[in-house]
Amino acid sequence: MAEGELRCCGSSLFLKNRYGAGYNLTLVKDDAACDIKRLTAFIALYVPAAQLLSNVGSEIAFQLPQASSPQFAAMFTEMDNSLAKLGLLSYGISATTLEEVFIKVAEADDENHQHTLGQRYRSATGDADSASSVVLQRTGLFLSHLRALMLKRFHHAKREKKMLIYTTFYPILLLLAGLSILKNSSTTSDDPNLALNADAYSTDSSNPTPYYCHADNEWCSDVMTTYFSGADAQALSIAEPTFDSSSPTVFDVVYTDPEVNVSDATGYGLRVGQEVYNRGYGADGSASVDGQYGAYLVYGDSDQQVLSYNLFVNTTATHAPVIFKALMDQAIYRFFASNASDSTASSIDLKVNNHPLPLTASAKALFGSILAFSACVFVCISFTYFPLTIVVYLVKEKEASHNSKHQQLVSGVSLGAFWLSNYLWDLILFVVPCVAALILIKAFDISALTGNSDCTGCTSETFPAVIVLFILFGFAICPFTYCMSFMFKEAAASQTLTMKINFILGVVLMIVSYVLDVVDSTKSVNSVLVFFWRLSPLFNLGNGLLSLVLHEIDTLRDGTTTKTSPFSTDLMGFELLYLALTTFLFSAVVLGIDYGMTFPSVKSMMAGPDSVEDEKLVIDVDVAKEAQRVASGGADSDAVKIMGLRKVYKGGKVAVRDLSFGLKRGECFGFLGINGAGKTTTMKMLTGDETPSHGTATLGGFDILTQQIEVRRQIGYCPQFDALFELMTVREHLELFAAIKGVARGDLNAVATEKIHQLNLADFENKLAGSLSGGNKRKLSVAIALIASPPIIFLDEPSTGMDPVSRRFMWDVIADISTRGKESTIVLTTHSMEESEAL
Repeated sequence: MAEGELRCCGSSLFLKNRYGAGYNLTLVKDDAACDIKRLTAFIALYVPAAQLLSNVGSEIAFQLPQASSPQFAAMFTEMDNSLAKLGLLSYGISATTLEEVFIKVAEADDENHQHTLGQRYRSATGDADSASSVVLQRTGLFLSHLRALMLKRFHHAKREKKMLIYTTFYPILLLLAGLSILKNSSTTSDDPNLALNADAYSTDSSNPTPYYCHADNEWCSDVMTTYFSGADAQALSIAEPTFDSSSPTVFDVVYTDPEVNVSDATGYGLRVGQEVYNRGYGADGSASVDGQYGAYLVYGDSDQQVLSYNLFVNTTATHAPVIFKALMDQAIYRFFASNASDSTASSIDLKVNNHPLPLTASAKALFGSILAFSACVFVCISFTYFPLTIVVYLVKEKEASHNSKHQQLVSGVSLGAFWLSNYLWDLILFVVPCVAALILIKAFDISALTGNSDCTGCTSETFPAVIVLFILFGFAICPFTYCMSFMFKEAAASQTLTMKINFILGVVLMIVSYVLDVVDSTKSVNSVLVFFWRLSPLFNLGNGLLSLVLHEIDTLRDGTTTKTSPFSTDLMGFELLYLALTTFLFSAVVLGIDYGMTFPSVKSMMAGPDSVEDEKLVIDVDVAKEAQRVASGGADSDAVKIMGLRKVYKGGKVAVRDLSFGLKRGECFGFLGINGAGKTTTMKMLTGDETPSHGTATLGGFDILTQQIEVRRQIGYCPQFDALFELMTVREHLELFAAIKGVARGDLNAVATEKIHQLNLADFENKLAGSLSGGNKRKLSVAIALIASPPIIFLDEPSTGMDPVSRRFMWDVIADISTRGKESTIVLTTHSMEESEAL
């Protein structure tokens, strides 16, 4: 297939015969004596249609058409006789391979992509000439790096909207929700005037008002049926002679004396209560009503002009006593008014209202301060989300499968520029939730934090102190989170664990400290522990706000009028001091840890001794000879000099055994080996990613252990796994690393364009690296390594994942750098013998 279409189909023999290009003649040159023009003329004498295929290192290859095979015998005979004159050491010929068939078919419709070194050489030469004209900056690199890294964070932020939401909008939304809940609380508001009437309860027949008339039934019935305006009044029927002592009462009492006085109000009261209970909750199936909120035992005496009653209420109905008393009193007033022939009897209304006294100013302030305590908790909870995007980004950059951080450091970024760029960008992000939180605190008028007129113990410095607290929290939380990032190896796990840790160190510690401080027996313990807990920026934020709230509560409780400055150590002075100090403390810890993890000279001091003894191996004569040359100083002027380099991992695994060799300037060195042979480990040691267990190396005359900063200015590095940023485009990558290498701002676009055309990435220059194919990712990684033509170039399996066309194109690019000018020393690791031969 090519360009999404099926171009040909058949057996391997058919494809070779149909699309075969003939034979490949490969010659090994004696560089000092070989004249390319003379050699080309000699081949053309016998095979006029011969085409120069490649001229890489000490090898030159020609493509010979199949029809010219009759002339091969004469040509080879003459070549054998003239090897020395032609400047050749040996030669060989091979037939067309299926890979060459693939290349020919894939490129048949695109003359601009024909795979000949001559075409590539001419275009690459022009590119290289333009690259060599770019002057690299040697001063002001720190600011240049800082600007480039800040731009890198900007590109990520504008495309990683999810993490931006975690950083800015989550804290704001959580705080807004929490403060809204507190604002809607009725704790600090005066209770309204409540009218108590029958409308409070249902008035249908399933919720009746039972009554029993004791004595004068006429008066009683008249009052309840004519003048009572509550729920459906229903008369009870109670047997008068005796009281059944075997039935349980609502009070769970069984009376031993079955005779009860008929006129005894207490006895009838028990009977009414029992009957009402049975109507609502009878166990014998007699329950017939849904709810009863009030009942009456009414006593009327027309002779004495007396009408009295006993009131029964359901105690689960809070206002039932007042409402049902008012209803009966109203009915009685109407009854007597009617007997007096008053025409307004039916319009008599008895109104009852419950209007609690308003809260005093001190009570309101006290309740407001209690709500402010909850506001402090919400503030602390909301800002546990802010560190998430910080730690995820940092951990992702140093993940083993990505390790773009190492790529930046190898390219020349200093640790100071790396961390300062992250710090400045994170502070910029912090401005949004910080300002929003302060606006919300002011908008919701939390008096203990804003210092308004309702706050008794506040001063004019209260809100400014809160602003300073938030600012210092932002300064401290960033380096604190940077320290936490060293705990994690995977970005996915770091997000959840960071939130949990911050919740514990912030919210939980604040509440625990408060509880310990309230309990007298633990108050002294808390006064000591709090100095350790203040190492947590989130604890300082929450505890600082809480100290203002508690001070206001104490002021109202004790009735004092003394005002204390919020900057004093009695309030949040210690929190402000700790935030300022921990900003510098954690920053120093971050730089110290990273310095120890990055620079081989420090890592080698912390590494254990190499106690593994190697099994005795038979050493090749050439290997021993090269090791002797290096040991005797013969390689001191070489661009790359490796002296007894050795790496032993934990568990005794020996990855590299006493490696020694030297490479001259402009030499292209192929590092062949099976998986696990130690090729990549050697690359990692040379670039500072791993520390040698023994031995050392010099690159451009600088020691990889003690002069790592100078070493990094000498090398370009293409790692085995693409160290690319998924959310940056191809051009943005190249401009970033060009700036890191010291290319002036005015030349960044030209340098990036040059590499895009040199590596054939023009169609993808504005695509995100995460969307590129594996082959194009490798091209981009190689382009990054080649930026600014570094003296030493390390390419770790650069053609992995590429199709044959792209792979040979990559060989041409590398070959051009290796052969033209011989300015850069190239160290190439590969599994392919063909690739090593080609380069």
